[in-house]
Amino acid sequence: MSIVTDLVAASAALRDPVSLSDENYDRQLRDHTAYIRQLISKRDLGSIARDQELLNHFDPSDDSITYLLLLRLQIHTLQETSGGVLPTELLPFGRLWSQSAHYLEVFDRVQVRYIGHEWVQLIESMVLAAQATSKPLLAARLIKDALLRLDPSCAVLTSTHLLLAQLCLAARAYTCALPVLNKHICHIPALPSRASSNSLSIRCAEHESSQSFINETTGLASKLSYRDYLRYFLYGGMIYMALKEWRKASHFLGIVISMPTMGSVSMIMVEAYKKWILVGLLDKGKLCSPPSITAPQVIKTFQSLAKPYISFAQAFERGDMKRLEAEVDAARDIWHLDNNTGLVWQVVNAYSTHSLIKAKKVFAALTVAELQSHTSPSPMDVNGAVKANLASLVVSNAIEAKLAQPQLYSKDTMLRFADVSSLPEASRETKVQAQFEGERQLLEALFGGVEENSNGLGLSEEFIDTIVKGQQAWPSATVMNPSLGRDAGLEMDEDIMGDLS
Repeated sequence: MSIVTDLVAASAALRDPVSLSDENYDRQLRDHTAYIRQLISKRDLGSIARDQELLNHFDPSDDSITYLLLLRLQIHTLQETSGGVLPTELLPFGRLWSQSAHYLEVFDRVQVRYIGHEWVQLIESMVLAAQATSKPLLAARLIKDALLRLDPSCAVLTSTHLLLAQLCLAARAYTCALPVLNKHICHIPALPSRASSNSLSIRCAEHESSQSFINETTGLASKLSYRDYLRYFLYGGMIYMALKEWRKASHFLGIVISMPTMGSVSMIMVEAYKKWILVGLLDKGKLCSPPSITAPQVIKTFQSLAKPYISFAQAFERGDMKRLEAEVDAARDIWHLDNNTGLVWQVVNAYSTHSLIKAKKVFAALTVAELQSHTSPSPMDVNGAVKANLASLVVSNAIEAKLAQPQLYSKDTMLRFADVSSLPEASRETKVQAQFEGERQLLEALFGGVEENSNGLGLSEEFIDTIVKGQQAWPSATVMNPSLGRDAGLEMDEDIMGDLS
């Protein structure tokens, strides 16, 4: 037990960083990490690697480096002896699973900066164990909390972000991803090749940006391929779609379709464009133009590969219900093949709602009967969506209007659209203040990373020439994690849309 005694003593020496300068504490953490790694690399550890009581000598929150390295040692030892099969102890609620889960809940966010590779490996082990038992939600919750603990801003996109989005889709636990998904991504490790030099600074010090310690050198982030980048925002858009947050979904999908390309257009971008058209109809009731930064040749490719979607959107926008029904019937196989059938039916069901919003621009008041004639309900609308949705739209302030019941009950209920100028001044000021606050937060997040991104991109002729010549190699995060395969997750949205009502 002398090895354990030495490890306990070495870990105890790191528990009082307040009395140390950042430089001295950084040196101690590096030396301690190197010492344990060297110790673990030896083959004469005997029963230590299999001792089930070993980790009980350490506190995962105070001894985060020692605990994780020993935990990884035990996991690796079991995996070597299991012949490629996941050990039972690592599966959900097994001994190693419970110890790993507890660690991810309480680890010291500073010490983890020195063992980033092992931290990522632990998360990947948890993901594989959860997937093997068809319990992705267990891993999703742990990863979400671990990401926020490591970096509350979640401003650096990593393969762990991608894993979280994929797990939440598989588990249909869409709200679980929101605390991370709602954060603004300001940095991508694959882009600023010079940013890795930041890791040579003192990791334990306070940093203005998490990019200083979440990078390839620390192991907390690996270089991402453009496919990894596209998948994260596609999955994020699908999660927002499942939650009917159309504006956010449109924003995420817009990032995917406007991704710069130097060759052929990725099929991920094409799939995102098809969904983006349908989300635009649900959000704004019209066929929206792609983001202005989208290359013209890319737009032409999209349009040639998504003609049924464009025809469907044009029929919706023109208010031609018969043509809309014809487009739905004509492309049923396409909707099914693209896993967009559920989303298409949501658009059809939203026809009456958007017709109501358009009527507001023409009429000051209408009876419900007149309104129903103007919205042209379809035979598909057997439940009378106009009447059913009218009250909910008014109550939820989706439209600014009032329902008035005449004194004579024989007369039809009147819908009166409100003019913005007629709204109470306090109500208007509250809305404007909320909009300003939202814009302020967005601008702060944007400008917070502008200077760092400019420096990281290295706007020099040498760097630009290197990119143009294609000499920058971007290894994919999928090399580390085969579960993020070529088409992983792209078939999930049909089930998602089918659950919505």
